[in-house]
Amino acid sequence: MTESTRRTAIMEAVERLLARGGLNAVTMRAVATEADVSLRLVQYYGSTKDELLSATLDRLADKSVERWQARTRRQGDESPLEVIKAFYDEALPTDRASQDFHRVGVCMEGLAITGPDMAGQAYQRQLSGLEDHLSGVLKSSGLSTTAARCLALEVMALAHGVGTLVMTGQLSETDAQTLIKNYLERLGPQLSP
Repeated sequence: MTESTRRTAIMEAVERLLARGGLNAVTMRAVATEADVSLRLVQYYGSTKDELLSATLDRLADKSVERWQARTRRQGDESPLEVIKAFYDEALPTDRASQDFHRVGVCMEGLAITGPDMAGQAYQRQLSGLEDHLSGVLKSSGLSTTAARCLALEVMALAHGVGTLVMTGQLSETDAQTLIKNYLERLGPQLSP
């Protein structure tokens, strides 16, 4: 087994544990058992739970951005409105991968709120990177830096809130998609050149 394969197996084990049982499910021993590797190997890739969580969040964030960018390319239109639509398509927890990502994100959000540890900082980096990317897309439509940043944060907040409502059963997937569609229709005139 290559080093890359071992690292991937460990990160995937952390993801599964987080998705199934939240932060309390992730211990060094549980990760070793889940990945079917030795505890020593887990500790080699992350000497603390925080390091494992941080690396896992970075990996999940990269995968989510890749899926989002792939959606944008498949749609063939990289206008700001289409990029935001692709973002919502990716962010709404409508399949296993996006549901797991949302669960992990909520766990990490709790860490970012309660303590400035490594995993909390990783979540903050993820949010900042997402904000920067969305702001850049929105500035390309002619918005000022401040307006683009505010709109990027609004888009992110709506995605997070709607995702949580879907995950908790307060909003059906169909109703969530209708809500997003209506929001995008209202947003469209702001992004027209």
